[in-house]
Order: sequence, then structure tokens, then C-alpha cells
Amino acid sequence: MFRKWFGGGEGEGDELPRTEYTLATMQVGYLVDYDLKTWEVVGYSTCDYEGFETQEWELRCGDELRFLEKDEDQLVLTAKIGVRQIQEDVVTAIAQSGDPPEQLHFQDRTYAAVESSAGELREGGKGLGREFVSWTYESADGERVLFISQWGERDFRAYEGAYVEEYQFTDILPSPEAGQR
Repeated sequence: MFRKWFGGGEGEGDELPRTEYTLATMQVGYLVDYDLKTWEVVGYSTCDYEGFETQEWELRCGDELRFLEKDEDQLVLTAKIGVRQIQEDVVTAIAQSGDPPEQLHFQDRTYAAVESSAGELREGGKGLGREFVSWTYESADGERVLFISQWGERDFRAYEGAYVEEYQFTDILPSPEAGQR
């Protein structure tokens, strides 16, 4: 009897299965620590670039909103910026030539065009997607990125951020409220 209550009895060493939470398994309602802050996952989407798929999470901490995009090779964390905050007139350039300038300037940084691609964003990662065109720019040191996306005739968005590493995101857990939803 003593061994049954205090160990050493039948079933000793049996453990409950552990769930490993990673970026790949992160869902809306999860919490994740990054840069000494706890962020809540408030949105999830996938982007399909003609067969090349990425995952994107919207992360919120207070009034801050960030977008974490993951493909096979890299992670990029960005924040939405105003297209008009970019020194060059991106909207007029695209309207006139179909492409933005080869070089952009934002907050005392110079960004050079790296690639452009068409894609389809699927909210929640499922269903019919919304088509867009995206232009990617990198800073000279290769650490910062700037994205321009076009969602319709005159619907433009811009995002600026940096490449990050998966190990920088820790303590990924479902929020206590997520179980009650």
C-alpha cells in the first residue's frame, strides 16, 4: 500500500503525454514571448505564391501589432507602415509603370528591390484566397526588409521589419481563455 501512494508501485514512471508547442503549431489564441514581451496570436493566414506556401501570424501586445511570416528557410517579423511614409511615391510609380522604384528610402535606410511575386492570402489558412502582388526590398546589410503589397487597383500596403530566428520565440502556449472559446 505504501508504494502505491508514494511511488515505486505499479505504473511508476508513467507520464502524461507532453504537447510540444512550436511556431508551426501556433494557433489563434496562443501566447508567445518575444523581445521581453508576451504577444497574443490574433490572426493566422497562409500565403500561396504559385505553389510556394508561407504561414503568417498576427501578433498583438497592447497597442502593438506585428506580422510573423515563416517559409521553409526564414522568418520575418514586420509592422505595418503607411505607404506615404516611404520617401518615394510608390503608388504613382506602380500606376505608371506597373512596378515600384528599384530603390526605396524609409527612416534613413535605403532598401533595394529583391523580388516581386503574385500570391493568394487565405485567412485562417483555408478556403478561397484573396489575390495580391508583393514586392520585397532588403536593406544594404541584409538584416531589414520592406514589403509593398497591392490588393486591388488602388489598395496598397507597406510593412517593414527584420529577419528573426525561431529560437527568439519562447514559451508558446495556448492562452487560458483559448480553452473557453
